[in-house]
Amino acid sequence: MTRRMPLFLLALSLLAALMAAPPLARAQSPVAIGAPLTGEVILNRDIEVRIDPNADARIVMTLKQGKALNALDTPRGTYWTKVAIGGQPIGYVPADSLDPALMVTGRPAVGGEGPQPAKPAANGKPAEPPYSGRTAAVVPRDAWEKAAQTPGQGYVVAAKPISATEFVDSKKRRPFTLRKGDVVAVISIANGQATLALPAGTRATAPVEGMIGVVAPYPLPGMPPIEPGMLYGAKLGQYVSYSEGMRAWKEFTAGPGSAYRDLPPMVWPVFKGGRTLYDLGVGPFTRLQVDTACGTLAQRGLDCTVIELETF
Repeated sequence: MTRRMPLFLLALSLLAALMAAPPLARAQSPVAIGAPLTGEVILNRDIEVRIDPNADARIVMTLKQGKALNALDTPRGTYWTKVAIGGQPIGYVPADSLDPALMVTGRPAVGGEGPQPAKPAANGKPAEPPYSGRTAAVVPRDAWEKAAQTPGQGYVVAAKPISATEFVDSKKRRPFTLRKGDVVAVISIANGQATLALPAGTRATAPVEGMIGVVAPYPLPGMPPIEPGMLYGAKLGQYVSYSEGMRAWKEFTAGPGSAYRDLPPMVWPVFKGGRTLYDLGVGPFTRLQVDTACGTLAQRGLDCTVIELETF
C-alpha cells in the first residue's frame, strides 16, 4: 500500500486572518462543522498533550506549532482528539489545534519519474505537442538544479525556441536561441523583455513571449516519483512583485506550510497582457490529488484554484 506523505495546502490570503483571529474564529475547525480530523495532521499552535480527553488531565508533553502528527479519533461528546507520533499514541490535544495535511504524492511511476515523452509520429520522430498557453510549468529536477545555481526573481522555461541576446562582456553581444525546455533564472522584466541569468554565468535578454514560469522541479526533493500524465497545481495567491510573493511564501512556510520550508519557493512569474504578476502555489498533483486537497479546503470554507501545469 502506498504511504502518503504530507505537504500542506492553505489559501495564504486567509492564513493571516486565521492566525490573527480571536479564539472564536476557531469555529471554522472541521470539528465545529461535524467533521473531526483523522489521518495526517499538523499543529496550528503550541499545545500541551494530555493523558485523557479533558483540560484537567495530566500533561504528557508540550509540542510546538508545525509538528506533524496522526489524528486517531475524537471521542464522542468531547472536543479532544487522540494523536500519535510514528504510529505510537501519545495522548489528547484540543481538536481545533489540528489542521489537515492535504498534499499527497502519487505512487512511484512505473517506468518513469513523471510525464512521459510524446509517442513517435509516423516518421519515427517524437511528435511535437503544440504550445498549450498554460502559465505555469514543472521541469525535470536536473534542469532546475542547473538553473538554480544562479539566484533570480523566479525561473522560467522556454515553451518554444526563443531568439535571445547574450551579453558576453561589457561590449560583446552574441545572438543565440533558447531551446524548448531550457530553464533560466529571471533577473528582471520590463517592456515585454526579460533579463536572464544564464547557467554559464553571463546575462541575456529575450522576449517573454513563449516563456512559462516554473512552479517546481519534479520529483520534489525528498519526495517519491510522480505518476505519468497531466499534472496540476493549487494556486494560493497572486502578487504584483516577486518580493511580495516571497514574503507571502515565507509566511506560509513559517505556519501550516512548514513542510515546504526546505523546498524551492513556489513563486513564479506570469505574463498577462503586457504585465508581469507573480503567482504563489503548491504542486505538482495528479487530478485526483488536487481535487481531494481542494475538497478539504472547501470543507473549511477556503478557496482553492486548480491550475494545469505544463510539463517538460
